[in-house]
Amino acid sequence: MTMKEFGFGADIDALLRGILDDAPIPTVQKLVVENTLSSAAERGVTQLQAVQAVKQFAAEQMDPELYEDAEVAEAKVTPQSNDEPIFTDSEIDTTRVPMPVFTTAEIMDRIDIRSFATLVTLQTSRWHAKVKDRQASKDAATTAGADAAAFETRKRLLVGADELLKKIHQSIDVARTAHYQMTLPWSMKGMEDQGKRIGGRLLPNTLFMEYTTVMAKAKSDMDAALDAFVPAYPGLIKVAQSKLGTRFDPREYPNVSAIRTHFGLSFDFQPIPAGDDFKGLAATQCEALADALNRRTATMLENAMQDAWVRLHEVVSHAAERFSSPDKMFHYTLVEKLRDTVKLLKHLNVTGDKRIEYVRKFVEKNLTMHGVTEIKEDAALRKQLGAAAHHALNMMKEMP
Repeated sequence: MTMKEFGFGADIDALLRGILDDAPIPTVQKLVVENTLSSAAERGVTQLQAVQAVKQFAAEQMDPELYEDAEVAEAKVTPQSNDEPIFTDSEIDTTRVPMPVFTTAEIMDRIDIRSFATLVTLQTSRWHAKVKDRQASKDAATTAGADAAAFETRKRLLVGADELLKKIHQSIDVARTAHYQMTLPWSMKGMEDQGKRIGGRLLPNTLFMEYTTVMAKAKSDMDAALDAFVPAYPGLIKVAQSKLGTRFDPREYPNVSAIRTHFGLSFDFQPIPAGDDFKGLAATQCEALADALNRRTATMLENAMQDAWVRLHEVVSHAAERFSSPDKMFHYTLVEKLRDTVKLLKHLNVTGDKRIEYVRKFVEKNLTMHGVTEIKEDAALRKQLGAAAHHALNMMKEMP
């Protein structure tokens, strides 16, 4: 039941303006709810349907006070069970993300995305020190009396001597994690499409300095780890040889003089292409190419904003699941991820979408202010946080 179906239709703005004229601001939301409840019967709907219509309207208008008052009224007019458990199971399908439309023609006309973001590409390479051992696979199959294709054996080339190698990998992993956290996909592939979204990613300009600092630190750490690994490499091979026995094969190892070239970490920036970049062609051709590129840009920006929305929904869904069930375990990383997400979304919301910012602020205020130990030791607080997480999911579900 929407406000239009409830009977207000296009007059809802006039109704709200009338209340604003006649009442002090603190009582506006209460009067809207009371008006809706009192007029429910004459409009042929239940009070529950009426107040749910107001709640939906509040979500559409991103009015937190009206939404909260509507929720209180909804709770009062919703039939209650006699036995209310302390913790309740969610009625929300947290696996399905409600997806609003973020990029309209109006938005594309209003903003120049190049003023807010840049494309960045991260390139990494590494030697994993692992290879398939086909002979070992055959031997295992023969011993088991199995088909030759039933086994796949991987050999660790630096078994027992890979601690220095792991430090190199850790530096690269830090860079990759930060790259994906601080950027949004810039791709024609949407959330529902199959396949990898490769190529440059959208980096908000407000994160540029932080991004380059993190990447430079990761690169420096990788180089330092390589400085320790390269001279030790010949000795590490000898240690591994003693561990591998007859399966040692020196041909499987990169040359000592070239081992450093098997690792790499670099990044570069590119401007976001725009329709007016086309020059030197006939006007009609430039216009056609510009229109095609602008349509692609709108699609890629929409996909980027959807990614930001999904990130927020996923972390809140996980919090709702864990906080609402007293028997489910959670770790400090849950709260840290909530905090990191709301912090990053300040920057990743490149179009300034009010819905994302509204939910982000709600999550920041209601789900990030307590430590893990405090939450685990206080059942009432945990229940409160679970309810807040479900409240946020409800808002995301009802926002257009």
